Amino acid sequence: MKHKLTDDLLWLLERKSVTGDEKALCDDLEARIGESPGWKVERVSNNLAIRRENPDPSRPKVAFAGHLDTVPEPEKELPVRVEGERIYGRGASDMKAGDAMMLALLEGFEWDASWAEPLFVFYEREEGPHLENGLEMVFEEIPWVLEAELALVPEPTYGALEVGCIGTAQVEVVFRGKASHSARPWQGENAMTKAGEFLGKLHEHEAEEVIVDGLSFYEVVVPTMARSGSAKNVVPDSLWMNVNHRFAPGRGIEHVENVFDGLLEGGASFSVVDFAPSGDVDLSHPLLEKLLETGIEVRPKQAWTDVARFAERGVAAVNLGPGLSSQAHQDEEYAETSLLEESFETLRGFLS
Repeated sequence: MKHKLTDDLLWLLERKSVTGDEKALCDDLEARIGESPGWKVERVSNNLAIRRENPDPSRPKVAFAGHLDTVPEPEKELPVRVEGERIYGRGASDMKAGDAMMLALLEGFEWDASWAEPLFVFYEREEGPHLENGLEMVFEEIPWVLEAELALVPEPTYGALEVGCIGTAQVEVVFRGKASHSARPWQGENAMTKAGEFLGKLHEHEAEEVIVDGLSFYEVVVPTMARSGSAKNVVPDSLWMNVNHRFAPGRGIEHVENVFDGLLEGGASFSVVDFAPSGDVDLSHPLLEKLLETGIEVRPKQAWTDVARFAERGVAAVNLGPGLSSQAHQDEEYAETSLLEESFETLRGFLS
């Protein structure tokens, strides 16, 4: 199986699929799966949903959902290659290693002997804007995907089980002042220095640990962009900044608004311009309890992933993938064959 997993990952890496340009890979994948007997493939845009031609309705459904897209190639293009136990290529860890594991399960696992009824989803545009994610189209056009009792999203987790996910909000903050000549600043109000107290708070703001089901998630408030000023001799009358707030499972947009109300104390206006909900943690789910019986390591997911999309629609979902999160988006991104094999064997034990 190690050789198949490696070959499948190389097959995926050789087909470039930067966000918005997934069609060629989706075409080839659709053709490949179409040649595998016993599977029914449905396609919408560059998204594939696959189930068995003769499913067993008595079995609980387990969905596997992996995105096809990658971030752009580095300035010096990353050649696809194998060096020892490492497989290099854009998207190797995030998340074509996970897609390769899914492909190996689809083509190389004896599903007739399993207790589970499999559903597979390969989708586009995960690395792009939240609302353009291909899963949304799949959920709308191919709703049987949401019949799953459990969804496994093979984001890079080093082969561990990472449950839940933190939510993320992009918050635009605007400080207002009054323009004047920089030689006579008392005739105006400097929006840039007005923002100083707020920026000081953010600089000193420590990550807040939130315990959910015994797992530690960390909430952070991080300024990421700022714009101000019209000329070098003009007191700026406004300062705009973007602040990224990551928040724990169980908290939502009201929590985000309360955080910014407290930090700004009326000194500036703010608006939540992009919001992705957190993903719930439920280790008591029967299928998750069965997965835990494999002895897999359990950790919290200190990032946002598409488990939140499934959870929002009532489907329990977790992250489990063979990629290395530390390699995501790196110029020399790689995956490790040992983790590919280990993750596959974990799932084979779970599903057998």
